[in-house]
Amino acid sequence: MLRWSLLASLLALLVASPVHASVAERYLPIYDASDDVHVRAGGDSLRFGPKAAKLYKTIAGKRAYVGCAEVSSDDGRFDRDGFMAHPSYRIPKRRGVVLMWTSGDYCAIATKRGKADGPCLSVSDEKDVCVRVIVATSDKGRAFLDQRSRSIELSVAMTVVPIAADPNARIPGATRLERVQAFLGLDVVELATPEDSPPAGKVGYWLEGVNLTAVVLLADGTRRFARFQDGVFSTNDLDLAGLDRDEIFELV
Repeated sequence: MLRWSLLASLLALLVASPVHASVAERYLPIYDASDDVHVRAGGDSLRFGPKAAKLYKTIAGKRAYVGCAEVSSDDGRFDRDGFMAHPSYRIPKRRGVVLMWTSGDYCAIATKRGKADGPCLSVSDEKDVCVRVIVATSDKGRAFLDQRSRSIELSVAMTVVPIAADPNARIPGATRLERVQAFLGLDVVELATPEDSPPAGKVGYWLEGVNLTAVVLLADGTRRFARFQDGVFSTNDLDLAGLDRDEIFELV
């Protein structure tokens, strides 16, 4: 089972993250054919092409958890059991094919967490590993990863924006938006009203006093939001439904 915890105590590490990376990419490292990472016929192995050489060097020769998972639900809550089937597999030193041993709607590779690693996706209860590569192998897998990415962006925005927007915070930036972008990157935009939506691929927020709304769009254009309004939390994202203010920064 995939498990990730995005803890508020790690917020300082976000400042050091590259601003060119999208909010979700810092936690969910999704790759596809455009990155020269390909799913081989049968879906039980990945092939890393020449353009993926730099990425491959980060995992080459390392012991890794590898495996694939099925997306077994259509209601937005996905079963991820069976993921990471072989925890002692060593990645070949030479770039090429990496066996997943299992097939599914998406596959992933995770290696031991390094001292320089910031917040990352973990594997089940294994806190000392970070997922380095995730690749969708089906339309269901792509929809799942898209939905998960947007849920992460909502949870991060709902936690970080009030902190970064505080004019008394020692964060670089002349405006509120600049301070928020110093934390989360240039893919974050301000919304004129809580009912507005950001452009595709962006994370939008509206903030007035203690009231905050964060909005994202799924790949199919579906609008997802999370909102604190007059002390009441509401959302149409099933991964965030039922959480309170202290839990919003943790997805399980």
